[in-house]
Amino acid sequence: MSSKWAKKLSSQCSVDQAALERVLEELSESCYGDATTSKKVIEELTLKCNFNEAELRKFIRQVSENCPVDAKKLQKEIAEAESAKTSIYQAIGRARLKTFPE
Repeated sequence: MSSKWAKKLSSQCSVDQAALERVLEELSESCYGDATTSKKVIEELTLKCNFNEAELRKFIRQVSENCPVDAKKLQKEIAEAESAKTSIYQAIGRARLKTFPE
């Protein structure tokens, strides 16, 4: 199932199918999320924010380093950032705070 999704998304953005599959796996494993939510996060980053493969990997690495993060909250924060890349990276911290408020 993720292969079909990755193939379709790859045809719409500049990110390799295999890279999309790896990023999906990493995001799904590192956050409190399911594959569906993780796919939405990746779609937001690639299609609306125009992340290339290197940017996508960097973002997912930062998410992993800041885990646990609720993937649904992360997806919401990314959508609200409206494709501003600096705001996208700040979304990690905002989602983390919403996952575990101080």
